[in-house]
Amino acid sequence: MSIRFILLALLLDGPRSASQLQNAFSTTTEGVWPLTISQVTQTLGRLLRDDLIETASSPGGDHFATYRLSSSGRKELNTWWNTPVRSPATEGDELVGKVILATTHPEINLIVLLDQQREALIDELRELNQWSRGLAASRTAERLNLEHRIFLLEARVRWLDRVESLADPDPTLTPENER
Repeated sequence: MSIRFILLALLLDGPRSASQLQNAFSTTTEGVWPLTISQVTQTLGRLLRDDLIETASSPGGDHFATYRLSSSGRKELNTWWNTPVRSPATEGDELVGKVILATTHPEINLIVLLDQQREALIDELRELNQWSRGLAASRTAERLNLEHRIFLLEARVRWLDRVESLADPDPTLTPENER
C-alpha cells in the first residue's frame, strides 16, 4: 500500500497535520493497517520535495504544520485513482519459491509438501470465514480486508491443486527440443 497516495487522498478533505493524517488513516481503515507517525512525516517530506503538497497556514496559531494538496498533487492523485493497480511480475512469494525449490530436490516429497501447505491454507480459510460471519455485510475496511485475504488464500489453494496436476518434467527434454 502506497503511503504517498494514502496521504494525498486524505488531504482531499482539507489541510491536516501529520498527526491528523495518521489519525484519519487509522479511522478510515478501522485500524486494519498500522501507520506510524514517522512513516507519515517521512512521506510528507518527500511529498513536499516533489511539490505534491504545500504547507498551509495553521488556524488558531497552532505550532503544528498543516499540509494541503498542491495542484500537482491533485493531478498525481487523479492519475492514481484512474490507474488500475497491478501486481508486479517480480513480486517474490515464499510459497512459490518453496514449491519451485522442492521440484528440484528429489529427496523432497512434493505431494506431501503440497498437502501440508493446502491443509494449512484451508485451516486459515476456515478461521477467516468463521470470523467473517460475525461482521456486518457492508463495505467496512475490516470486511473488505478480510474478504481480500479469503480470496487470495482460495487462489493459493487452487494454485497448489494446479501444481499437483502438472506432470513432472521429462529430464531428457530441454526447451529447444520440446517444440
